[in-house]
Amino acid sequence: MARIFVGTSANGEDSEAELTLEYSLRKNSSCAPEIIWMRQMRDTSSIWGGWNTKKWHTPFTGFRWAIPEACEFQGRAIYMDVDMINFRDIDELFTIDMHDKPFMVREYNGRLETSVILFDCNKSQQYIPPLEILKSTENLSQKMQQIINKYAGKFDPRWNCLDGEMRKVDDIWILHYTKMASQPWHPAWYRGVTEAHARSDIALLWHQLHGEAIAAGCKAPEYEPFGKYDIIGK
Repeated sequence: MARIFVGTSANGEDSEAELTLEYSLRKNSSCAPEIIWMRQMRDTSSIWGGWNTKKWHTPFTGFRWAIPEACEFQGRAIYMDVDMINFRDIDELFTIDMHDKPFMVREYNGRLETSVILFDCNKSQQYIPPLEILKSTENLSQKMQQIINKYAGKFDPRWNCLDGEMRKVDDIWILHYTKMASQPWHPAWYRGVTEAHARSDIALLWHQLHGEAIAAGCKAPEYEPFGKYDIIGK
């Protein structure tokens, strides 16, 4: 069974994206995945509370690096952004050969993308700082990117297809609505100008799955709202 950690907002701005992603994961997976929602909490003793978020671009930017510790450095785990939908059995990603690497990601235009990560939680421990350091590091993304660039392996890019790229719909495994301005649900925490998606077929996919999820009675998880975010947005 795949263990999936999803970075999401804490005030309901991404609730429609949450239920759509969860529906797509369960619809297309052979084994029901375990889904853990990572959202900011006021309780500073919580693994998701007390972070320095001043330079975060989303309400969940840094949480992905705490996943191995959240798993007590045992087994594997997948990280995903909430702005995605899934079309393939996620167990296939969860069980791929990691070639003894601590992390697996995709490469795009020479950059290793961290919006989908497969962790070997035990092997990752020697490369990721302890939780108290993660929580207090202001430029965490830049520092962790350097580690990813040095130690991560690469999986098939179809596991993190950025806004469709040039692929046909049936050649996409995980679709990532990575351009915040054109995300179909338009999260309220995003401070920029919104726009239509460059590919109408890609936008339609999200609306179709969202409609299916609603018709199936799916609902977003319940939680206590966090309040004002201290992020810069994009």
